[in-house]
Amino acid sequence: MKKFFFIIILINLLIKPYNAFADINETIVIGGDNYFPPFEYVDENGVYKGFNVDIMRAIAIEMGIDVELKPMPWFQVILALNEKKIDAIQGMKYSKIRNYIYDFSEPYIVTSQAIFVHIDNKCIVDLQDLYGKKVAVQKNDIALDMLKNIQNIDIIETENQENALDRLLKGKVDAYVGNKLTGLYIIQKKGYAKNIKIVGEEINPQKYCFAVNKGDKKILEIFNEGLHRIKKNGTYDKIYKKWFGEMVYPTYRYIRKIICISIAVFLVLILFMLLFYRWNYILKKEVEKRTQQIREKSVFMEQIINSIFSGLITINKEGVILSANIKALLYLDCSKEALVNKYFYETKIKEYFHQDDFYEVLKTGEEKINIEKELNIKGKKRIFEYNVYPIINTKKEICSITLTFKDVTNEKIMQEKIIMKDKLESLGRLVAGIAHEIRNPLTAIKTYIQLIPYKYNNPDFRQKISEDVPTEIERLDSIIANLLEYAKPKKPNKELINVKDTIDSILRIFEKHIEDKGIKLYVDIKENVFINTDKQHFKQIIINLLLNSIQALENRKNAVIEIYAKNGDLFSEIFIKDNGCGISKEDMKRIFEPFFTTKNKGSGLGLALCYQLIKENGGDVFIDSEIGEGTEIKISLPKAFLFTQKN
Repeated sequence: MKKFFFIIILINLLIKPYNAFADINETIVIGGDNYFPPFEYVDENGVYKGFNVDIMRAIAIEMGIDVELKPMPWFQVILALNEKKIDAIQGMKYSKIRNYIYDFSEPYIVTSQAIFVHIDNKCIVDLQDLYGKKVAVQKNDIALDMLKNIQNIDIIETENQENALDRLLKGKVDAYVGNKLTGLYIIQKKGYAKNIKIVGEEINPQKYCFAVNKGDKKILEIFNEGLHRIKKNGTYDKIYKKWFGEMVYPTYRYIRKIICISIAVFLVLILFMLLFYRWNYILKKEVEKRTQQIREKSVFMEQIINSIFSGLITINKEGVILSANIKALLYLDCSKEALVNKYFYETKIKEYFHQDDFYEVLKTGEEKINIEKELNIKGKKRIFEYNVYPIINTKKEICSITLTFKDVTNEKIMQEKIIMKDKLESLGRLVAGIAHEIRNPLTAIKTYIQLIPYKYNNPDFRQKISEDVPTEIERLDSIIANLLEYAKPKKPNKELINVKDTIDSILRIFEKHIEDKGIKLYVDIKENVFINTDKQHFKQIIINLLLNSIQALENRKNAVIEIYAKNGDLFSEIFIKDNGCGISKEDMKRIFEPFFTTKNKGSGLGLALCYQLIKENGGDVFIDSEIGEGTEIKISLPKAFLFTQKN
C-alpha cells in the first residue's frame, strides 16, 4: 500500500512542471517575418518554415500549448505586436532601444549584421564608407538603428531582404545592410554569388530572442521553460543542425584549442631535446643518405650520357675539358685520361673541330649548329658534324659549353647517291623534253624545205617561209640558250640592288601587256628593300615568274597580281601572288624539274631556271598554291646592309 502512494506522489511531482501553465488555454498567436530565410519564410508551396518556426513548434509540443504562427512582412509584424493583434514575435534581435519597448526571452541564437555590395565594389569596406551612398535596409530592421548615426546616407527601405538584394544586383543601391545568415542564404538560393559579396567584419553580433509586449511575463516563462527543455533533450541541437549544420560549443572548442596548443608545445619541447642530443647522429645519417643519392644520380646520368648516339664533351670557360662520354672517346680514338681535365687545345679536339667556334659561343652565347668539318684520318676521308651550345648558370652567366658531334661520312655518301639518282632521273626527263621541244620547229623547217621545189615561184610561199623559218630557228636558239643557262649558268656577279627600282623597270615593259589582259596589278615595295644579288639573274627570275602569273590568269575574271617585298633579319623577301588556276599537290612535287610543265605551249624550263638562279645567289624559293584559288611565290635573297661612311 505504501508503495502505491509513493508512486502516486512521484507521478504528481513529474507532471507538476506541465501543470504550471495549465491555465494557458487560449491559443498563443505568434507573428514572424514571411521572408527571412533560413530563420522564417513562406516557401513557393505556401508552407511556413525555417529555424524559428521549428523552434516554436518544438516548444509548443514540449509545453503542451497551442500556438498559431502568422507570417507577414516584418514591419507588419512589429505593428501587429504594438497593436496587440498578436501575442509575441518568434524572432527579434535584442537591442537596448528595443528593450524599452519589449520584453525578451533568453536568447536561442546569436546573429549579426553584414554589409553586402556588388562584386566589383572597391570603395566600401565598413559602415563609415556608406557616407553619401544609397543603402537598402529591410523596413523596421535593427540595422536602421546603426545607420542613423551615419550622415548623408540615403536609406531605401524594402519589404524583405530579398527585395533589398535584388535592388543591389540591379544597381539601384550601392549597398545592403542586413542579417548575414539570411543574406547568404538568399545569395546561394538565387545564384547571386558571382555578383554580390560581403565586405568588412561582422556587425553588431546580438542575441536573437522571443519578444512580447512589455510586462507579458507569462508567455516569456512558457518560452524560456520550453527552450530549456528542448535544449536538454537534444531537440534544439537537431533543429540547429538541420538549418545551420553541426553545433560547435564554444566551451568545448576553447578546451580543445587549449589541449591542442599544450600538446604542440609539449611535442616541440620533446623534439628540441631529441635534436639537441641526437643532432650529430641525424646529420651524419642525412649526409650519407644525400651522398648516396647524388652518387646514384651521377651513375644514372653517366649511363644516359654514354648511351646517346653522339659524342658529348663539356668544356668550361677556361677551356678545360670537364667530361666526355664513351662515344666521344671512340670517335677521337683516345682514352678518358687523355681528354678530361686537359685544355682542349692540347688534345685531339683541336684537329677535329674549329676552335674559333668554342671561343665565339663562350663569348656571345649564340649556339653553333650543324657545322661540318672534313678530315683525313688514317688516309681515309671522314666528315664530322658538330654542334656547340652554351651552358647558362643560375646567375644567367655562360659558365661552360657542350660539344656534341658524330661521324656523318656514311650519311653524306648516301645523300650523294640519292642526289645522283635524282639527277639521272631528271636527265632522262631532260633528254625527252629536249627531243620533244626541238622536234616541233625542226618539223616545220623540214616541211618548208620539202615544199621549196614545188612552191618556190609562189610569192605567198616565199613570204611565209621568210617569216616562219627564222621564227622557228629563234625558238630553237631560245630552247638551247635556256638549256645551257640551266645546265651551266654563268657565275653570279653580285651587286647592291634596289628591289623597288628594278621591279618597276620590269613592270614598265609589261604594263601594256598586263593592261590588255584585263589584269589588275598591285605593287607595294618600300624604298629601303635592298638585296645583294646578280642584277641580270634577278631580272630574269622576276620576268619568268611574272610571265607564269600572267599565263595562269588566262580567261580569268577579276584577275589580280600582287607584288610586294619586305626586309627580314638576314634576307629580303619578294612575293608574287596571283588568283589564277593554281597548282595541284602532285605537280608541286615536280614544279622545279626541267621540262616539266602543265601548259600546252610551255617549255618547262622557266621555273627550273629560276630555282637554279636563286640558289646560285644564296637564296631560296617557296611556293604556296591551291587549285582554283591561286599561287603565291616567295623569293628569299640575301639582304644588303647599308653602312654610313663613319661606320
